Amino acid sequence: MEAGSETTVRGYKFTYDRLARIKNAAYGEGDNLSLNTNRFSEQVTGYDKQGNILGLSRYGQISETGYSLIDNLTLSYNGNQLKAVKDNATNPVYGNGVEFKDGANAETEYTYDENGNLTKDFNKKLLKFNIIG
Repeated sequence: MEAGSETTVRGYKFTYDRLARIKNAAYGEGDNLSLNTNRFSEQVTGYDKQGNILGLSRYGQISETGYSLIDNLTLSYNGNQLKAVKDNATNPVYGNGVEFKDGANAETEYTYDENGNLTKDFNKKLLKFNIIG
């Protein structure tokens, strides 16, 4: 995709497993996306039997010119409800980039009401949701 005066072609190549679940979003630049590969790639490292993502690796910018692993997430569930997310990556994202912030580091980081609505997200320090959000 090109935007404004930018002439570098950037994009992703996607791969899926036999059940049509995403496995990889491989970043690249240039006409065939073969340059500067993996700068912003993402990889799902596993799914459980219910289709929940068990692991997610994300790459991003870690310095003015450096790119590396910024998220190495392990997700755990209680049924289909997210219970906790652990991030084993050690590289902080550069500038205003987006990464998962493991703010709780607890066995249970998300709680739900009797209807299955998220009520607490300890990673974001959100303690109450209502019907409006």
